[in-house]
Amino acid sequence: MAGSLHGKVVLIAGVGSGLGTATVELLASEGARVVAVARKPDGFAAAVEHARAGGGSAEGRVADVTDAQDAERLVRSVEAEVGAIDAVSIHVGHWVPGETLLHRMSPAEWSAGIRDNLDAVYQLGHAVLPGMVDRRHGSIVLISAALAVRWSGSASYCAAKGGLVDLVPKLARDYRPLGIRFNAVLPGSIAGRAESKDPTGAGGAVPLTDRLPTSPWEIARAIRYFVSDESRWVTGALLTVDGGASTGGAELGGHG
Repeated sequence: MAGSLHGKVVLIAGVGSGLGTATVELLASEGARVVAVARKPDGFAAAVEHARAGGGSAEGRVADVTDAQDAERLVRSVEAEVGAIDAVSIHVGHWVPGETLLHRMSPAEWSAGIRDNLDAVYQLGHAVLPGMVDRRHGSIVLISAALAVRWSGSASYCAAKGGLVDLVPKLARDYRPLGIRFNAVLPGSIAGRAESKDPTGAGGAVPLTDRLPTSPWEIARAIRYFVSDESRWVTGALLTVDGGASTGGAELGGHG
């Protein structure tokens, strides 16, 4: 599979110690030129350093991609200094617990859940899509959440993550004639940190149980598929990665 990523410029927005780190390490280990983005350098510093030590191509950029000017500056600098962006994986967002009854939510709680989980898609998409349209090539991966996770969060979290679920097939249809693919990964409750900075093997059986959270590495492998040429005939897909919890198992109470 390394051949399908070799030399591709992949921007990963919203890098931290969990899913972002796993995705940086996995894609860099398979030949992608990874640009890791976070609001502060400590979000990506360890992942970038480790990826480079292993022979991968990775660098970090500081940006708030929910801000229009920051997103535009980021994309322009990457295109000028690294190369045309082949793929983007948008991890920006966070679990929002709290009030589930709409009439008890404050305006600030509602706005924060929507902004922090949805706005980056517009701002980063607005900045990166013109170049992809010109090249008639690109893959964008959004991170939503499995249904049980969406329902167990606040109303604003559910609305934002559910919005991503509807947005992906809409964008996939609209951008299909332009050669740009949109897909989404819907994780179950995610373990807060990657178990290791070294990519874990995908071989072997694992217990499908509700007692374990979803490993960031399991989600990173789904992202790898969508940004690689292995999925060149796939767009508009919503891939649930939760060990089957959404089939009826008890939900851990999650985040993503």
